[in-house]
Amino acid sequence: MGKIHIFRSKTLRFLFYTAFYLSILLALLYLYGFKDSFTGSFIYNDF
Repeated sequence: MGKIHIFRSKTLRFLFYTAFYLSILLALLYLYGFKDSFTGSFIYNDF
């Protein structure tokens, strides 16, 4: 079995890794970033 030939070019390797890690970052922001955005501001009303 030969290796994948897309990783021979440094430019294609850079673009692949950039897209891969950017997709992971965007997925994490999508999963965890919007939980507190619709809760409103926290004001101390109970004191």
